[in-house]
Amino acid sequence: MTKVRGYEELEKLGEGGQSEVFLVRRTERVHRRHALIGELLERYDEASDNVVHLDFGQCAELGYEYARPERVSELGALKLFKLPKGEQEREEALGRLRNEISVLQKGKPGLVKLVEANEREGWMVTEFMPGGTLEKHPSKYKGTALGALKAFRSLVETVASLHKENIIHRDIKPANVFLADSDQLVLGDFGIVYTPDQAERLTMTNEKVGPRDYMPQWGDLGQRLENVEPNFDVYLLGKLLWCMVSGHLKLPREYHKRPDYDVAVLFPNDPNMRIINEILEKSVVEETQDCLKSAQELLVIVDDNLAILERGLPVLNRNGKLALPCRICGKGFYQEHYPEGHFQLQAFDAMHRPTSPILLRIFVCNVCTHYELFAPGFPDEAAKKAWTPWRPN
Repeated sequence: MTKVRGYEELEKLGEGGQSEVFLVRRTERVHRRHALIGELLERYDEASDNVVHLDFGQCAELGYEYARPERVSELGALKLFKLPKGEQEREEALGRLRNEISVLQKGKPGLVKLVEANEREGWMVTEFMPGGTLEKHPSKYKGTALGALKAFRSLVETVASLHKENIIHRDIKPANVFLADSDQLVLGDFGIVYTPDQAERLTMTNEKVGPRDYMPQWGDLGQRLENVEPNFDVYLLGKLLWCMVSGHLKLPREYHKRPDYDVAVLFPNDPNMRIINEILEKSVVEETQDCLKSAQELLVIVDDNLAILERGLPVLNRNGKLALPCRICGKGFYQEHYPEGHFQLQAFDAMHRPTSPILLRIFVCNVCTHYELFAPGFPDEAAKKAWTPWRPN
């Protein structure tokens, strides 16, 4: 069992090239359990000559408090860094740890919370995230453009706050993004973070510059990247959004426009995928000058599109027609039931005499099959007039 400064290992959570991560009991819980055992032994010692004097009810309470499952607040994630023996390599590894600690100590919303750290000994403890990472739950937001974008926004806001201080994460990927309550995403693992006051970086000639499967071409040079710009993170965020929506963990290069990777093709029944693609076209790009400059710019675009989706503003599909969300289930979209022509409904006057038939268009939800009747020129005319559809239930 791994023990570091009063923390007790429960299980191994993962391992990377530079560190190992363990689920641990926090020191307060460890000390409490030791105290409970001491109190139990003391009670048994006092009653050893006369069992009648032993309070079994209190002993049961003490035993339960000792053996009960730990609460989330009593757990932590212990990250043990593998410190090389060579002096230069060891100093570089400690420098990475130092940078990670310095960022987490800021206590910014949206970052994993730092519990304790010891730079000299090469370890740190952060809060435990029981929801796991996006890597462990690739289908969490699969096929749901609005749900994915709402969760994605929380992460973009976090990265934007870092970019304001010229801090660049450089390792945003599903394995480093944790699921929190209320569909909030929390960013972790700042092992290769770039900070503006990183003077010692000049000696890190063999540093890792980013996640190989996610980083942009302009950063994948096989060597140290001299000029690290915030758009490096924007590219990574774009790929993360694609992963969330597609349900896959890897998007090769900038292939999101190819049919096999195009989310609008993968999920043709959700017109909102068009908005996802518009974001990808501004972030997952081949040339650095075509990428949004920072997460602040990306956040503006995300907020604008969320306003369209959440406030019921007009959304057009790829054919330029109004996309109507179902007002019953709120998940599907209406599609015309008789696309080849109008449905005729016979009408009668007050004397029950037949009049001219009423032409109607019948639309059905592609998820719950709820029917709606519309006039012949609707919803095409409504799209031209910027009609605002109802809010989904």
